[in-house]
Amino acid sequence: MGLIAAFLIPIVLFFWFAFCLTIVAWLKVLAHLCPGNFIRAALWFNVGTAMVLWWTDKWESWDHFWPGAAFFVGLGALGTGLRYYLKWKRKRMLAMPTIPAWTPPKTPANDNQLVVFSLHAKSES
Repeated sequence: MGLIAAFLIPIVLFFWFAFCLTIVAWLKVLAHLCPGNFIRAALWFNVGTAMVLWWTDKWESWDHFWPGAAFFVGLGALGTGLRYYLKWKRKRMLAMPTIPAWTPPKTPANDNQLVVFSLHAKSES
């Protein structure tokens, strides 16, 4: 009986850990997408997809999987780059000087006695 247990326990543990890795990978995808860590989410998405393909016997080889994995990591890198660009643009907009508040004009130096010039004034000659 001990010999059978020594043979079956590692096999059961292998499948149990593979199942746990599949579930944890998809949960980590969601956990990294929420704060905007797109590259990490893409890497965990690739792990989760590989595990689902392995579980469903659709797995062919790493040679068939790499182009799709590279595409999703590139998509994550573009998302991260866009997020940093928008954050940099927002910081730059906040650093711009603001328009000063309106101040009323100063009073004239002649105690508000305005000089009136008339075109119809009589000349003294």
